[in-house]
Formats: sequence, C-alpha cells, structure tokens
Amino acid sequence: MKIHSILLFIWIGLFSCQNSNQEKVKKYNIAEIDKLTEEILKSPQNASLYLNRSLLFSEHKFYKEAELDAEKAMLLDSAKLDHYRVLADAYFDNNHSNAAIKTIQKAIGRYPEEKGFYLNLAEMQMIVEQYQESAITIEMLLKKLPEDPEGNFLKAQLLKITGDTTQSIDLFKKIIALDADHIQSYMELALYYNKKGDPLVLDYLKNVLRIDSTYQPALLTRAQFYHFKYQYQQAIEAYQEAIIKQPQNADINYNFALMYLEKGEEELKKNAKVEAVKSFESAFNYFTNATKFDVQFADAFYYQGLAALKINKKPQAKVAFENALRLQSNLFTITPDRIEQELEKLQ
Repeated sequence: MKIHSILLFIWIGLFSCQNSNQEKVKKYNIAEIDKLTEEILKSPQNASLYLNRSLLFSEHKFYKEAELDAEKAMLLDSAKLDHYRVLADAYFDNNHSNAAIKTIQKAIGRYPEEKGFYLNLAEMQMIVEQYQESAITIEMLLKKLPEDPEGNFLKAQLLKITGDTTQSIDLFKKIIALDADHIQSYMELALYYNKKGDPLVLDYLKNVLRIDSTYQPALLTRAQFYHFKYQYQQAIEAYQEAIIKQPQNADINYNFALMYLEKGEEELKKNAKVEAVKSFESAFNYFTNATKFDVQFADAFYYQGLAALKINKKPQAKVAFENALRLQSNLFTITPDRIEQELEKLQ
C-alpha cells in the first residue's frame, strides 16, 4: 500500500512538473516575449529578465502576466528602484490600485529622496479619486522641491479637477516660467483659452508646436479654433498642415471632414452649388480616411454616409450607414435611430 502511495505521489509530481514546464514555455507569438521566455528558462534567477518581460507584457496588454513577472522580479531583487515602479504600474494596469499604491508608498519609505515615486503615487491617487491623499503626497514633494515643474503640474491638475480653475491657471503659468519647454502646461493653457474662444489660445499652441511640431492635440486644437469661428480658409490651412504632420490620424481627418460638410451646407444656402459639391466631395474623402485609419469609428461612418448622399453616392452611403449601425456601441454624437431612419430612406 505504501509503495503504491509513493509511486502515485511520484507520478503526480512528474505530471505537475510537466504541466509546470508547459506553462513556462507558453508561446505568445511575440518574438521579444518568446525570446525572453527562453532566456528565463536558462536563467530563472535573473530578475532583470522578468522585469523586461513584464514591461513587454504590459505593452501588449497582457496585464495579469505583467503583474506576475513584476512580482517575480521584486521577489528576486527588492533593492532596485525600477522594480518598485514596474510592479506598481503592473498592479495599476491590472486594476489592483490598492496594491499599486502600497507598493509606491513602500518605495517612498525606502527611498524618500526619489522624486519619481512621489509623482507616481500622487498621479495614481488622483486617478482613483483619492484627492486629499494626492494633495498630501504632492505637498510632501513640493516641501522638498518647491520649484519642481512636474510636482507643480500635478498640483495644478488636482486644482483643475477639484474645481479651482483660477488657481490652476495661475499655476500652469508659473510652471512655464520655471520651464519654458513644459509642453503639457502650454497645452492646458491653450485648452482653457480655446474653451473661452480667446485668441490667446494661438500663442500657447505656438509654443506647444515650437517644442513638438507634430503634437496632435495642438494641431487639432488650432484647426478647430478657426473651424468653430467659421474662418474656413485659416481652418483649411491648419487642417492641411495637421494632416501633413499626422496623415493617419483619424480624429484630424474626421474633424476636417466635418468642417467641409458644414462649409458645403453654407455654400448651398448661398446657392453656390459648384463650390458646395466640391466641399461635400472633400468631406466624403476625409470621412473615408477617418474610417480607414480607425475601423471602429462609428460616427465617422455615419457622417461618411451623409456626405455620400450629398454627392449622390447612394450605394456608398448605404454601406457607410450599415457600418455605423454595426458599430452602434461606439457611437458618440448620434443615436442608432437616426442611422435606421437614413437606411429606411434608401429602401
């Protein structure tokens, strides 16, 4: 009986080992991940291998795997700063925010002079709406580094989120005085003045694009500023520049198309039919680009259908409306009923 028990135990043990080995050599068909898996099998005590694979898992949205690898890296070597950062990010990505926050708090306790940990913690607390805790973390950092642009930026963001717009704007302005290349603060100021319709938005956008001439939010905001003021020529120039710098951006193509659709309607009211047709054709083409670059862009399909009708392309309109209806869970500005109404008209 004992012999049978021992043999059974050995057989189960062998079976478990086989299963364990199978798990270890699981293929993801991602060359970099599979290569690291092979290296881990050869050097299972190398913490940096697990850390690097965790980062790759996160990049490819394998959040559970990223978390497990980050935990393994920390278990093997808890002295490296990067291990805390990666583990906290992995927890956070995998919706384990409490574990992420505790990991960063532990890191701050061990490395109280490391600025990045305070920034990480304050941002996480802000995202999960622990606003008082985030404020305390930010003040801890600013007590050490009162002129730190990143710490002040998070403080400004927190003020904005909690409704203190005036102080947040003053602080964003202070930040660009501290750091003339702080692109995020320029962008926040641009968005604020754009909402007010204040031409100051253009000055702040100019600075954003000085720092990064391809920055999509700035390119789009500048074009929209002219667009919403019906300054079509300036808007066309701004959209064209944006598309040159971000040719495959669905949002830029979509907004450019909307502008042409509106422009066409204005031209029809003025009985400028030739110009209207040209505008509607441009609208159709840019909506087509938007749906090509984002195949889940339901609103773009709907408006593509409307533009197609304006230039008497009924088959294309029908396909566009059907695509919009198929993607109705992604609709943002319209309801499925409106699409169904357009399809009924085409019957």
